[in-house]
Amino acid sequence: MEKYKICPACKEKNEPALLECRYCEADLTRVKITDEQTDKMLETVEEKPAATLVRICECGAKNPPNARKCSTCGEEISDIPPTPDTEESCTEINIVLGSLDGQYAYKLTENEVIVGRENVMSEYLSAKSYVSRAHAKLIVENNELFIENLSGTNYTYLNNKKITAREKLNDGDEIGLGGTNVNGSCQAEAAYFRVRIG
Repeated sequence: MEKYKICPACKEKNEPALLECRYCEADLTRVKITDEQTDKMLETVEEKPAATLVRICECGAKNPPNARKCSTCGEEISDIPPTPDTEESCTEINIVLGSLDGQYAYKLTENEVIVGRENVMSEYLSAKSYVSRAHAKLIVENNELFIENLSGTNYTYLNNKKITAREKLNDGDEIGLGGTNVNGSCQAEAAYFRVRIG
């Protein structure tokens, strides 16, 4: 029976010897090797996944459950309790952002998200001081992915070039939040991601 590792980020099957996912480059070092028979047994036991929580501002914008200010209007929302997000996934294509250090992967499930230390991916970005609270916006339109810079200090980079307007992202592109890749060396306080579309 074929054995494999299931990526915790994008749920794709990988060869047992791989240390990172061949689809999204997520870390697989702690992922257990499994097979189809074990998977079927686990499917009957597993509960339905919990709903994603959001904080909905008075302006109607959805924010991550740990956001303190609304990403749309800037209002204080820390006193608004997180509620389950009832809206289904909007994207029809599979989009994953995998950190270049292999420590984090994010699967895009909405047509528009704000990325930053106090928004989407905050659990990874909170320790990256060059990344703004609301650093960039990811937009899916007509099954194409775009990015816009929102940071006025450390900016957003696409394939090592500062973006000044909305840019289309392609599979394999590298995004730098708050820094560039200089001679193959990444800045520790910035965040770098590889785009996987498929």
